[in-house]
Amino acid sequence: MDKKTPATQTTDQPSLFDKAGEILSGFGHKITDAKDSAVGFVKDEAVVVKKATKKIARIIKKVVKKAPAKKVVKKVATRKKAVKKAVKNIVGKAPAKKVAKKAVKKAAPKKKKK
Repeated sequence: MDKKTPATQTTDQPSLFDKAGEILSGFGHKITDAKDSAVGFVKDEAVVVKKATKKIARIIKKVVKKAPAKKVVKKVATRKKAVKKAVKNIVGKAPAKKVAKKAVKKAAPKKKKK
């Protein structure tokens, strides 16, 4: 049997690994582009938020300066006298009847026989 020599690839046809490498590098480029655009968007929005918070802080400072100072009034707690509550008897219920306990007689101990 004659051994067949593997067909050498020409430089015109890329190998399977070359194609896979190109595809994966394409994915990598797309991911970095998306990341860059997301980071740029977040930076822009952060600048907008900072400006808005500064504006709100200025408005609050103006309102605080214009508001008259309020006097702090201490509230004195009034002492309340303890109210004694009368014990109420519930009308309509009869007091519980006492039942006599039955006397239990103990049996006399048996005498020992000699």
